[in-house]
Amino acid sequence: MNNGEFPSVEPLIELLTRRQREILELLAQDYSGPQIARQLTLAPSSVKWYIHELYGKLGVSRRQQALSRAWALGLLQTPPPAATARPASGATPAPRHNLPMELTRFFGRAPEITQIKELLAEYRLVTVTGVGGVGKTRLSLRVAEDVLDDFADGVWLVELAPLSDPALVAQAIAVRLGARENPGQPFLESLTAYLRRRQALLVLDNCEHLLEACAQLVETLLRACPRLAILATSREPLDSEGEAIFPAAPLPFPQAGEPLSLERLAVCPSVRLFANRARMVQPDYQVTPDQLAPLARICAQLEGLPLAIEMAAARMDILTAEQLAGRLDDAFDLLRARRRTALPRQQSLRATLDWSYVLLTEPEQLLLRRLSVFAGGCTLEAAAAVCSDESPVASPRIAPSDIEAMLAALVAKSMVVVDRRPSDETRYRLLEVVRQYGAEKLETTGERVRLRRRQRDYFLDLYEIRVPEREAQAVLDRAEYRPPLEVDNLRRALEWSFSDPTDITAAPRLVLAINKSWPSQQEIMDWYARAVAFAERQLDLPVPLRASLLARAGIAVSMQDAHAGITLGQQAVDLCRGLDPSGKPALLWNLYLLGNQFLANLRDAQGAFAAIAEADGLLHELGPENIWPPLEFRWRMAYRAGLKAELAIQQGLFQDALACAHECLRLNDTNGNHREPFKARRCLAEAYLGLGDLAQARTYFLEALRLRENAQNGTWQIEQASALRGLAIVDFQSGNLDRARGYCLDSLCVAAGVPDPNLVASGLAWAALIEAARSRPLRAATLSGASAALWKRQRRKPLEDSSLDTLLPCWRGQPDQAAITEAYAAGQAMSADEAVAYALNDAA
Repeated sequence: MNNGEFPSVEPLIELLTRRQREILELLAQDYSGPQIARQLTLAPSSVKWYIHELYGKLGVSRRQQALSRAWALGLLQTPPPAATARPASGATPAPRHNLPMELTRFFGRAPEITQIKELLAEYRLVTVTGVGGVGKTRLSLRVAEDVLDDFADGVWLVELAPLSDPALVAQAIAVRLGARENPGQPFLESLTAYLRRRQALLVLDNCEHLLEACAQLVETLLRACPRLAILATSREPLDSEGEAIFPAAPLPFPQAGEPLSLERLAVCPSVRLFANRARMVQPDYQVTPDQLAPLARICAQLEGLPLAIEMAAARMDILTAEQLAGRLDDAFDLLRARRRTALPRQQSLRATLDWSYVLLTEPEQLLLRRLSVFAGGCTLEAAAAVCSDESPVASPRIAPSDIEAMLAALVAKSMVVVDRRPSDETRYRLLEVVRQYGAEKLETTGERVRLRRRQRDYFLDLYEIRVPEREAQAVLDRAEYRPPLEVDNLRRALEWSFSDPTDITAAPRLVLAINKSWPSQQEIMDWYARAVAFAERQLDLPVPLRASLLARAGIAVSMQDAHAGITLGQQAVDLCRGLDPSGKPALLWNLYLLGNQFLANLRDAQGAFAAIAEADGLLHELGPENIWPPLEFRWRMAYRAGLKAELAIQQGLFQDALACAHECLRLNDTNGNHREPFKARRCLAEAYLGLGDLAQARTYFLEALRLRENAQNGTWQIEQASALRGLAIVDFQSGNLDRARGYCLDSLCVAAGVPDPNLVASGLAWAALIEAARSRPLRAATLSGASAALWKRQRRKPLEDSSLDTLLPCWRGQPDQAAITEAYAAGQAMSADEAVAYALNDAA
């Protein structure tokens, strides 16, 4: 034995039976298990048994391995699909799972995998239970990978450990699946509708802290979704109806009094796991006869717990097996003396963590404790900002420049996990059991309050847009339009902010800062509601901040109720009116925001004009030098110019709109702002559309679209949908109905995916106009009814006149009048999603 990896007996290749050869050929043709059963007129359970026997003869555990081995042995005439299949140039196949790739070898568990797969074949809810660190997640992921072919709509992992709010479980699953949020509808209903007709497996990982919510959710889903199966991991059962429980035991380990030999330990999974992981930190590690006793002792004292064994093996770069076994004895004795009431396995796992913690240097211990304030991991920058010491005389002290090397050391010691993403920053996270352990240690040091406050302040600094202090381009790249990787951390920071009496401004400021970074429109509205209620109780909160909170809350609320949004915006303006002269810039800005509300939500040019005129009066009264620093002033004046362009368009003053839009573009040339150039080009396009210059309108709509061509942020996607709708209008007016319909449907798809009810309603109205022009009155009436109903639910004034008299002149008194009336009523009864689906289905 020369490398520490125990030898394994090569499986014998027995002759395949005729039935096994048939099944092998069908597997090579990418047939799923149920498809093979239908093809060969067999029971699904029989197919599973034949495949299990086939894999056993080939010495493999998965389909791709079986095909590769069979081809190498000449049992198949063509290479396996992975060796021949090539996607078309530029094509990206739709993923059927989000299971992570295994980076280390998996040991043992073959009987458990088989048993769980058999349970999944019989029951639709299987919960893998067991003590923390026993390997529930890894075992479940291996099972999920093996059964991937049994689920036509894929296998999807949802990690619940970062969540603390039970109300967010359904949302977390929906976001992971890509199921859209339907405005005004609970996430669970949206998720149920999404899964109702899908044959899929959900792997819900770490349910133990959300037991009641998970139990209720899985029962609801399984009752409504007949082809759905759920594989859960939890430290205790969910106690849901129809639940099959599989207790995951530790890996087998050498028993006391068992004769020790290389041959005997070579087949012991816990010892093989230790040897493999030891070679990762000590490449020349060898398993020799004199190490058998300490190896057996280590695995036995760790009770075969994979997490504990991996952390122990990570110390083999600095300790011998004998030294390691001796230190484990000390750690176990210490822990049992402190917590005699804990379950034995909890004692063992805690002992392992205590022991691993003791082996860290003092600064590494300090960093591990401090990292526990993060949920869902952190970037190197975040760790340096939150976990380093401000005082140069602190002892022990972590300097910001030390963080990277210390993180690398903790990664090497298996205390920190690295998540590398091709398009994002590398993130560092603690396994949940380690994070909880670190949090307990942090509590005993008295640092928790300071660390939570520093974490909150870091995210405020990251997301709060303070244009005068930074380059505007960098601010918007990094904060306003940043992908929401930090959602779990932001939730923790927000919760802390609402309970921190030392800074009553922090919670409202953070809610304002994350406005455009949040993945869920409904949740950001909930945060706004909480912040507004909080502000009402905090009488000392600065009035400008209170007003800004009301104004932004109004914009968020207006997505579902335009009049409610206007009311909040007006309250913000009224608050600012009572300020002394130093508060006039706040009044000025909130008047512009209120004007935008009147235009965008109520199509009220008169109300918008009054707000903008009052703001312009203040602008001239104060003078630029008394309002904002130069960079911020140009940014806000660009917003004003774009707003006045939109007002001019609604008033039919198209030449004025052109002048204002060009002014908006000019101002943006000096500050690099992302958003206003889009608004300027869209306004130019709409002004030329009003003037009848379709060629120029198309040019500027296309320019606007190019700015948002690869939109990922929700705000940008709304703008992308707006540009696509503009191109549809241009083609409609040009008489190119086919291209107009294509652009219109593209716009609808993007708007529905955000979702943006206003743009969905507008897109449906234009789809109705296009269908009417295509001489399809029933479809036109249906889409028109859906559009009108959606606008009514939002309490918005329609952007387009979609009445039947406009759509279908002379329809009254015609033979199909009753059918058209009925179609319009049917459209009114549709949900937004149903209406979009109807629009996309040309045969409907």
